[in-house]
Amino acid sequence: MVSSLRLRLYAALAFVIVVTLAVAGLAFYFPLGGYRDEVATGTLREVALPIYYSFTIFGDRPSPQEIGHYLRLQAEQTDLIVLLLDRNGRVISETSSDPDLADERFSLPAEDLGAFDIEHLYQGVHRTDDGRELLYIAIPLPVGPRGRALDLRTLVVAIPRDDAQSIIADLTPRLLLAGGAGLAAAVIAALAVSQSVYRPLQRVTRAVRAVARGDYRQKIPASGPSEIRELARDVNEMTTAVQQSQETLREFLVNVSHELKTPLTSIAGFAQALSDGTIADDEGRERAVRVLHSEARRVLHLVEELLDLSRIESGQARMNLRPVRLDSLFAHLRDVFSLRAEETGVALVVPEGELPVVRADEDRLEQVLGNLLDNAFRHTPRGGEIRLAARRNGKRSVEITVADTGEGIPPEDLPRVFDRFYRADGSSGGAGLGLAISKQIVLAHGGSIDVACPPEGGTRFTVTLPAADA
Repeated sequence: MVSSLRLRLYAALAFVIVVTLAVAGLAFYFPLGGYRDEVATGTLREVALPIYYSFTIFGDRPSPQEIGHYLRLQAEQTDLIVLLLDRNGRVISETSSDPDLADERFSLPAEDLGAFDIEHLYQGVHRTDDGRELLYIAIPLPVGPRGRALDLRTLVVAIPRDDAQSIIADLTPRLLLAGGAGLAAAVIAALAVSQSVYRPLQRVTRAVRAVARGDYRQKIPASGPSEIRELARDVNEMTTAVQQSQETLREFLVNVSHELKTPLTSIAGFAQALSDGTIADDEGRERAVRVLHSEARRVLHLVEELLDLSRIESGQARMNLRPVRLDSLFAHLRDVFSLRAEETGVALVVPEGELPVVRADEDRLEQVLGNLLDNAFRHTPRGGEIRLAARRNGKRSVEITVADTGEGIPPEDLPRVFDRFYRADGSSGGAGLGLAISKQIVLAHGGSIDVACPPEGGTRFTVTLPAADA
């Protein structure tokens, strides 16, 4: 069994070429039967007409021997059979150029075959008593020869059908030569075409193997057929995505290690101090317990974020979708973040009055908006403003925006802010999971989340969710 793609491609091309040539050969061969008879009939016509005209200039009453000698001479010169028939269609043996056909009877359509017409001579096939088939031309003789003693009525010039097959035999070597030349040209063209397909595919294969070995810098030139070019572009995008994922994962490991190292170091240090009695006073022990509790909660929060992201991405976290009034949710968020707004000196602007209703899991939507507001407060300086808003976007969706007047996000970081474990340079707090979790929650609602930095400054997050009446 052929396992190589190259060999399969060659075998398929060879099969197509052979089948095409075979079909073309058969399509050409079958009509050769009629062509053979036409060529043979044309040859008979060319021989018969001069013989016919010779009878019109014969002298009076030539002897049967003279006629027979003349016909046999014509037969030898043309390699054909020349016969004379009487009124009953019987071969006149005295004049026959072929003794085996003496007294053979031809079935002619009608007496005298009608008037002589050079364009419409009678032609037919005669089967002899010994089983041979003859292709023949029959020409009615003029009145003069009919009046002779031999009762000459019809001139017949014939060729055995087996001899007519020699026409095909003559053509066969030429056809085979032409077919061989066509096959060779087709094979060369097929090899060139297959190479144009296989070589780009081979480059893709080598690149994929290199990626499997850990070399993610592979870039495949987009060449060859359109499908191969698309495959090359897809592989390049895949390697880029894998490389970014690996870099993000390394960054995540560094960040998580750092996030875990600090609280675990504190926990280990205070636990050791409590264990060996270094902290002996009640106030010190109480302070150590508070630190242990705080750092343990910090580690637990990080682990919970990782588990939450994993559950949402795997579809294990179900969304309890129902109509959610944004005016009530916004009022709740204002109350939750009011103290933080006072402490940071940042104004939180929340719209009042009736707002659209969305179809969402209220707890998860509060988690998303709370995370966006938390980021806004961390990146907005004192005296700045955070604005929460909502509006209908067509008939089927609602847009919720969280905009701040903070430092904004560097343009190079915008495409990656929602990546897992990603944190922009210089950012602080968390392990870079909040926005990734928010994005997965919004996607689970059938919505979308985008980020932009307006020209006037700051950052604007836009969450699009289905309207409750959609």
